[in-house]
Amino acid sequence: MSLTETHRYDDIIDLPHHRSQTHAHMSMHNRAAQFMPFAALTGYDDIIRQTAQSSDDAVERTNRPVDLAEGYLSA
Repeated sequence: MSLTETHRYDDIIDLPHHRSQTHAHMSMHNRAAQFMPFAALTGYDDIIRQTAQSSDDAVERTNRPVDLAEGYLSA
């Protein structure tokens, strides 16, 4: 598909942005609230936190020194 110049919107491109006469302008806070996570994701943060803790524990176990003479992990 090639890009070709069109002039389909030349009649409206420079018009001022429409402001409703009947509805108040929405605040940035309320507008942002529309995009907040849904309740379907409740508990997601807890799962992420648990996974991170498990990963940290695994790394800590892996990096624990090994006493080769005794054949077990030192405390």
